[in-house]
Amino acid sequence: MDWLTKDWTTGQLNAVLKALGEETARKLAAGELTVRVVGQELVVEERVKLLFDRNGRRIPPQGLQSKVCDAHRNFHLTQPTIDYAHRLYRIKEHLQAGPMIFAAEFEDRCEKLLARIRMDERSSGILQGTCLPICIPQTTATDYGAALDEVFLPAVARSYQEQFPKRSFNNLRKGALKGQVTVVPGGRHEKLVEAMQQNVVFGLYFPNPLQGFSVLASREQMETLPEQFLLSGGYDVAVAMIAYPDVLAGDYNTPGLDMAALQWQEPACSLYFGAYDGRLCLDCRGFLGFASGGYSGGLFVLG
Repeated sequence: MDWLTKDWTTGQLNAVLKALGEETARKLAAGELTVRVVGQELVVEERVKLLFDRNGRRIPPQGLQSKVCDAHRNFHLTQPTIDYAHRLYRIKEHLQAGPMIFAAEFEDRCEKLLARIRMDERSSGILQGTCLPICIPQTTATDYGAALDEVFLPAVARSYQEQFPKRSFNNLRKGALKGQVTVVPGGRHEKLVEAMQQNVVFGLYFPNPLQGFSVLASREQMETLPEQFLLSGGYDVAVAMIAYPDVLAGDYNTPGLDMAALQWQEPACSLYFGAYDGRLCLDCRGFLGFASGGYSGGLFVLG
């Protein structure tokens, strides 16, 4: 860019820097500020800091302490065309839920939610990744682990095996979830739990914007995300699996899905879904500080 100032004298450059002020000039040079023309004036303002990149992946925030690695691109998801009626039917059928929400209302409310996200310049990049609308039935369960073990995971098994009749679903923690699953603080997942106790809820599940983030990094980065984003736990991930087994469990090359908002038994353990060519597993995840490019925490936007 030297050609822009090749005819400028040192005095002229110094005059510009003096007019801007040293701090402003340095921030402009670092890309932290931008300049736009308003009428006859130049307006200096903060540059919008994007939260997600062109692939819909979370840009690691400055100062993040926990480990992150690059996403392993062999492990990926494909955005489906959303048939709201079909996906809602799968949820109702396999969860054996009562009245929930009409498909037309489900579609209308989710499309409005999508439009809101598109209007937010900082966050709209998440829509470049996979986005799955889901609807979760009301539940008054007070034991998270028991609800997973007795209601949600059996429904995952029914849906998965309907989609893939020759495969099996293995809940490797069956019988060890009741009374042993808690919501970690700071992830905002409790907002979903509270909403589910009041009514049927709907929202948008983003399964892999945190691919390559350790579980601890998935939790830590929530401090710099807008309040609309909730860290995914068990209820939302399980319902998404019920609705979209073809997307989330097609084969070995789908990412492992961390339930990063949950703790299982002790602080060093969480839970996840792992898909393979012939089976789907629910298992515990230890070494929460380890970053793997084939695993991802999810984010949920509550409608």
